[in-house]
Amino acid sequence: MKNLTTSCIILGHKNLGENDKVIFLYTEKRGKIRAIAKGARKLTSKFTGHLETLNPCEIELYFGPRQTIITEVISKKNLLKNVKDLKTIEATLKIAEITNRMIFEDQIIENLIPLMKETLNKITTNKEKIELIKNTYIIKLLNKTGFAPDFKENSLKLKKKYINFFEYIKTHSITEINKIKLNTEEKTDIENITEQLLSNC
Repeated sequence: MKNLTTSCIILGHKNLGENDKVIFLYTEKRGKIRAIAKGARKLTSKFTGHLETLNPCEIELYFGPRQTIITEVISKKNLLKNVKDLKTIEATLKIAEITNRMIFEDQIIENLIPLMKETLNKITTNKEKIELIKNTYIIKLLNKTGFAPDFKENSLKLKKKYINFFEYIKTHSITEINKIKLNTEEKTDIENITEQLLSNC
């Protein structure tokens, strides 16, 4: 198959040469793909505004002998378009960076796009729970990719309430987790544990 049209979410990008960009995207049909957007850095490019990080898109790809080329892209509702809050932006970019880092090319993760969309929607509409939602996504991603430990084994020497908390995250929806109330100490502990898990991957 040389051509593919699929839904995707943009995970990130970097410059290539004077005019092109390398785009990292997670597709519904083929998992993570590294593709080239020819001329994307030109002001008159047809890709302008469509290949921003975390944009949901409908994308057309051509699989050449050496490169995968983006031939067409239509961005859907940009979930971050009206976001101005720095804390929200940092959390969403962290989600994109970690997802891009944790998933191999061509790796398919079941229901990842719905999980990302739900996470972004919750983060951008509930400023009080940004860190909780971000850490919930990270734990769910680690669980889906096989990097989350069995917290019941308690190799991290966690308090029982944190063992229960992280095991709960694995199996419950973000909507349910979003109802959890945490004090300042618990928020800090959960952030530190999540960062420790990431550093061990």
